[in-house]
Amino acid sequence: MSPPRHKRREGNVTQQGEYRFDDLVVDLDAWQLLRSGRIVHLEPTVLKLLVYLIEHRDRLVPKDELMDTVWGGTVVSDSALSKAVARLRKALGDDSAHPRFVETVHSLGYRFIADVQASTKPGVTAVRPGGKRGGLYIVAGVAAFAVLVAILFALTRTDPPSRQPDALQTTPVRSLAVLPFANLGSDTGQDYFVEGLHDVLITNLSKINGLKVISRQSTMRYRSSKKTLPEIARELKVDALVEGGVLLIGRQVKVNAQLIHGHSDEHLWAQTYDRDLGDVMALLGEIARTISDEIEVSMNAQDAMRLAIADALDPAANDAYLRGLYYLNRFAVDNFKTSLSYFEQAVEIDPGFVLGWTGVAAANLMIAYFGDEPPRETLAQARVATVKALELDAGHFASHAAIGWVRLFNWDWPGAGEAFETALRLNPNDPMTLHGYADYLMLTGRMEDSLDQVRHARAINPFSPAASIPVPVHLFIMRRYDDSLREIEALLERNPRYPVHWLLAMVLWQTGELDESLAAFRTNLSVTGDDKLLAVLDAANAESGPSNAMRSVAEEMARRASSQYVDPFKIASTFSQAGEIDLALEWLERAVEHGSLELMYVGVRPDFDPLRQDPRFEELMRRMGYPTRQ
Repeated sequence: MSPPRHKRREGNVTQQGEYRFDDLVVDLDAWQLLRSGRIVHLEPTVLKLLVYLIEHRDRLVPKDELMDTVWGGTVVSDSALSKAVARLRKALGDDSAHPRFVETVHSLGYRFIADVQASTKPGVTAVRPGGKRGGLYIVAGVAAFAVLVAILFALTRTDPPSRQPDALQTTPVRSLAVLPFANLGSDTGQDYFVEGLHDVLITNLSKINGLKVISRQSTMRYRSSKKTLPEIARELKVDALVEGGVLLIGRQVKVNAQLIHGHSDEHLWAQTYDRDLGDVMALLGEIARTISDEIEVSMNAQDAMRLAIADALDPAANDAYLRGLYYLNRFAVDNFKTSLSYFEQAVEIDPGFVLGWTGVAAANLMIAYFGDEPPRETLAQARVATVKALELDAGHFASHAAIGWVRLFNWDWPGAGEAFETALRLNPNDPMTLHGYADYLMLTGRMEDSLDQVRHARAINPFSPAASIPVPVHLFIMRRYDDSLREIEALLERNPRYPVHWLLAMVLWQTGELDESLAAFRTNLSVTGDDKLLAVLDAANAESGPSNAMRSVAEEMARRASSQYVDPFKIASTFSQAGEIDLALEWLERAVEHGSLELMYVGVRPDFDPLRQDPRFEELMRRMGYPTRQ
């Protein structure tokens, strides 16, 4: 593997026009490769590789130079370059053993060897100076900036979408994943914008009925992957993949997208777009509708109409929204707070921006659940934002999903179920909505149905802890401890530091394996860096065993609660496991006072089984209006 490169080489600018060789044409204006007049679809990076080799066809181009220029400063390996060359040769119909177009010079680099006829548009001049590296193009005049855009992206055409012959249409596409979009500009400060468009397109595609769409959290791992597209499709268990790239220059957004069959690596559809910044959300809706048509599945009629008539957005509001998404997707409380500030900016700029209000609701919900303060006030703010979003557009799934969570945390069981069901009719592929609906089903006694829902969420988001952990949690709540342990073991085999040791400790405590439970609890404390609780646990366990260890940990947590917020529900759970019924009930009452969100699980969690026959516990269930188990 070549050493990392941190400085991008300059001088990969070319002239507009076209290159002709054999029966092939590289059209620089349309940024595409054609054979006998028909489009040969190439990934943007592979086409950039071809153009760069043609530009420098008078010399051997070293590997390092290709990796520096074609990948725009991103650190890649020799393997990535080799795979790109292989995909290029496949598209050209070339043979590495007997090359007609791209010659390999072992260990050094590549040379383009075919005769090329180049044509240049009038008004653009180029000279090839001598000097170091054999010559860089110098493009003169005002056209230089436009030429740079053409070479990086050249997505100015708005012809009808191109598609491959019907040979592949016999294989239906019922599942797909949108791979991370490439930032085709040199400004990494625009990554938030590119990631945001990727996120929004996934959400739009998720609304297509009968189509499984893999969640963003599980596709981002392939951002710099060296795996082939069929390998990625097999790992994600999807029929097709969507690739694309984004270039933002001023108020102009250039996007390309292509739909690729996951098993054959053949392109089913590709299109290029050039839009004003204010129309970018409408553009993403257009792409989603086009893909829906290409794979012949139906989008919800209401969503299809909404995407078709999407209003132009204030660019500043849209920018703030995309920045909010960027931080919301980085799982940490501080990032949630940063995302909230951006979402609030978005709705301040444009009070009618529905997505901005759903962002405000989502960020508040995450802060309420994972934050270090009593959640009641933050939850109330989430409710206000959700109500506003529903007033603006009662047909947006995210608004119904958010109000579903708000109602669930406020013990409005029927209202939560109704909201989640509405959200899933509008978007059947959102993992957090599926999780919320699964919790509603679990709390109302429909355990098997709830398990089906979390398994479906995991299939959509297979590599995310947020989607994977609920499966063993629900099995734990169903008292299927052996099945829960098997799921936990599978997660830990994938990654020994997977954040699931707390659950392992609880399951083992219920099975009576107390020493093993404390070992898992110890690992969890080590991972979270709580050395104080770890010392308390070890000292108490050495003194008089596991139950005393749990009691001492609960007492330490209670002491902390006098000076900082500690979720009373967690303290109550620990006292209950230690067999301290009175203290557990006392802290459950404090959980009610503080509005602890996890209190909604008290009626089903096994760690509270020792309390169930106590009249005080039954009274708590009555006050909560806990649903009757069916």
